[in-house]
Amino acid sequence: MTNERMDQILRQTLAPEIPDEFLNRSLKRKMEEKGMKNSKAKHFSVKKAALLTAACCLLIGTVGVASSGVINSIVSWTRPNEFKSFAQLSDAEAKAGYKIKAAEEFHNGYKFSDMSISHCEGQDKEGNVLESYKEINIDYEKAGEVPLYFHAMEAAFSHDDGLTPVRTIGINGIEVKYYVDTYKYVPVGYELTDEDEENLKRSDYYISEGADEISVEKHSSVVWIQNEIRYHILSMDKVTSAEELFGMAEELING
Repeated sequence: MTNERMDQILRQTLAPEIPDEFLNRSLKRKMEEKGMKNSKAKHFSVKKAALLTAACCLLIGTVGVASSGVINSIVSWTRPNEFKSFAQLSDAEAKAGYKIKAAEEFHNGYKFSDMSISHCEGQDKEGNVLESYKEINIDYEKAGEVPLYFHAMEAAFSHDDGLTPVRTIGINGIEVKYYVDTYKYVPVGYELTDEDEENLKRSDYYISEGADEISVEKHSSVVWIQNEIRYHILSMDKVTSAEELFGMAEELING
């Protein structure tokens, strides 16, 4: 997907009062991470991409039930690089309203890059707000490696998406799940093949519309819940091994 196409999509969904300078890589990462589902198929989506800025409607399908209706979209807005130092974690926790386990540096060499708070709202199809919560986001970088994205939120606001993990292990009594998802990126107007239709029956397969050409990529992540907080470490640009991501999870769980 070109930057021009991504910006066009963002501007169609952003609140009009959000200035253009917030259309940056962080919000584009948020689009890719959550995806926007097309009604044609449960996984047909605009290319997943990133996390942090302005206000973008991220349609993720029917994912949960609230007292006043069914949540079918998440609206999230964030100022990127809001906290430039890991020492500001306590400030981020105070703003989010809960405490988390996080590391400034992991044993595998990944180090803190930036941190921010996402303000999220679960909405029904009419745009009525059914729930609101905050998510703490931390980016980690390592020379010569792809960045990793860490997210923490109150587990009460997470919704089971029915995905099947590749591996599940126990770490100090905590269940940690490792996922590998496949994304096929296709141009606008792409017609699904019989093979595509069959692949879309899988919980780990997505087709993302809006790319310049057809390509297939795999992304990996680990997810766990500890002390009512849901943790998520995501590798979007390549498949990071289960051993490496489990190791990072273990550092946080035992730390």
